[in-house]
Parts: sequence; C-alpha cells; structure tokens
Amino acid sequence: NSLMQNCPAYKKYGELSFEESHDLFRGAFTSGFPWEVLRVLSGPPYVMFTWRHWGILDGKFQDNVGHGEQLEMYGVCRVTVNQELKIQKIEVYYDPETFIKALEGKLKPSELKAGKALLGDVECPHVGKEVKLRV
Repeated sequence: NSLMQNCPAYKKYGELSFEESHDLFRGAFTSGFPWEVLRVLSGPPYVMFTWRHWGILDGKFQDNVGHGEQLEMYGVCRVTVNQELKIQKIEVYYDPETFIKALEGKLKPSELKAGKALLGDVECPHVGKEVKLRV
C-alpha cells in the first residue's frame, strides 16, 4: 500500500504485497472502501484538493471485529500536472496512524469523524476549555 508504506502503525504488519495489503483492508470493509474527492481548491498546474476514504467497518482487521460503524480518513493532495494535464508529481497529506489505531480497535471510529484526525478539534477549541500558558 503506497499510502501506508511509511506509517509505523502499518509497518508492524510486515512487508505486504499489493494484494496482501488490499486483502487486509477488504477483510475489514466487506461492503467496500470508497475514495472520493470532496473539494477542488485550485486549478492547474498545481491542483489542490481534499479527499475522503471511508467505509463501514463490518468485517475483521487483525483481531478487531467491526460493529458496523463508519470509519473515515481525510486528506489533502497537491498534484502537479503538465500542459496536457498529465500528472508529474503527487503529494498526499493525511494521518494514517489514527486510522490504523481505529481499525485495530484502539480508537473509536467517531474520533476520526468529519476529519478530526486531520483538522483537530474544530468545535469551539477555546470556549469552555482551560488554556495553560508557560511563561
């Protein structure tokens, strides 16, 4: 899995072939694991867009059996294209660690909902929370 190859949480499963990696995820998301572009932010030659990879965790990932919860992974891509719109370079930004932890049952899928793993806490991050500053 080229997107997960540098993720320490994924590396612990060893060197997996393309098929082995996809089998691992197909077993967790038996009804599919779609990937979608959410919003295109800029046009050529540098195309920026947000994306979501999601599915219903209704199968098994290693020792964790899903309970039919939706699990989401969000990210941002920057794609450089030439004048013929052929891809020259792809840069992908996302947080695979929390996604793998949710697959393993170490995090609740709701902790990743609406891009929390990528964006952080966006619901009034300062109101009603104690902020400590070190001087």
